[in-house]
Amino acid sequence: MEPAVRHSVIAAASLYEQAHNHRDSITPLSNDDLVLSHYNSAIRHLKTMENESLVLLVCVVFVCIESLRGNRAAATAHSQHGISILRRVEETFPWVREHLSPIFRRLSVLPFFFLVPERSEANLLCLDDAIPSFSSFHDAEFYLDGILGRTVRLIRRCDVYRLGHLRHEDVPPHILAEQDLTRTLLKTWCSNFAQLESTSAGSGLAYMHRCNLLMKYQLYRVWVETCFAFHETAYDEWIDTFRAMMTSMTSLKPPGRPDRPQFTFEMGFIPLLYFVAMKCRCLETRLSALSLMKQLGAARENLWELVPMFASAKRLIEIEHGATLTGDGRLSGEPSCPGLPPDEVRVRDVTNEPQPVVQVVNGAEVIGRLGGFYMRTVDGRIYVRTEFLPQPSWMSESPIGTSALAAISAK
Repeated sequence: MEPAVRHSVIAAASLYEQAHNHRDSITPLSNDDLVLSHYNSAIRHLKTMENESLVLLVCVVFVCIESLRGNRAAATAHSQHGISILRRVEETFPWVREHLSPIFRRLSVLPFFFLVPERSEANLLCLDDAIPSFSSFHDAEFYLDGILGRTVRLIRRCDVYRLGHLRHEDVPPHILAEQDLTRTLLKTWCSNFAQLESTSAGSGLAYMHRCNLLMKYQLYRVWVETCFAFHETAYDEWIDTFRAMMTSMTSLKPPGRPDRPQFTFEMGFIPLLYFVAMKCRCLETRLSALSLMKQLGAARENLWELVPMFASAKRLIEIEHGATLTGDGRLSGEPSCPGLPPDEVRVRDVTNEPQPVVQVVNGAEVIGRLGGFYMRTVDGRIYVRTEFLPQPSWMSESPIGTSALAAISAK
């Protein structure tokens, strides 16, 4: 094994072991001597490697390392560097095209979610051609990942028309054409997937994996159709779709707590369920999504973190419905708005600070994150409502909560 590969794998394995041993901790993993030693050795050996296909492999492990450390900037930088190399070598190395290209296709969307200032210049691996018939479920996943690239690029291009200074301007024809093409690709994918399922004797696809694929497809449809929506009531047209998603998801058997992974390199259910909790204004359905986040999500899915996303979704629901939720997301008492909330109280978007902070609440030190809720005034002006989001009560019950608080307070 190449030294750079060996050292990077050891560093990643050590960090993963930390994640496994520190269940439910929301603090970044420590930079212990073993991790730093092997990580730095891998970087040093990487500089002299001539086989770019192996450089790509190390790049994937580096993204894994930085995702485990919660370093968004470094994780996205490694993924973007890898994509630049991939464009040069994937035709030369069949194993790279088969095994690494799909990974980088999924990683290429990270800047659109986590690095706002730089996302317009991001290297993006998206679907640029027509979708053929699927010969396997691997094909179906590959092409859906390609559609994701087009979809996130579209919605970020539309942000300025949805929330920014161009929200009262006409959308340019080329962006409307991109929306229409992405819509067509999604329709084709759905048709081909249905055909694949009808002709496959026993899909061989785990039910949870199938639910994940179909939920992604449905959410990409919602994203495409609402990408210009200034009024949040546009999402009310999709309530039946959101309900159907949650019906399918509640039939999944939640992983047992001891066996559930603390980290997954791929996006799992957290961001999908989070979006439903944000945009579905049916209180019962969004509370179901909030509950499923805790049941089905790993502590961290790549750069998506369960704890701050659960906390911000919980607070968003409280704001919009005038409700009080318990620490684990259950309704406490009667909300002032049990039905669909009016548009003027709906949250447009949410941001979370990446690092945990400590604040004094009712005389006690509490660990949490700062969240920003994008709201609008009656006259249509967008503003940000900043709040401290304490960690959920099911975190406080863990002994790790105490050690995490001590670690942050010591900094």
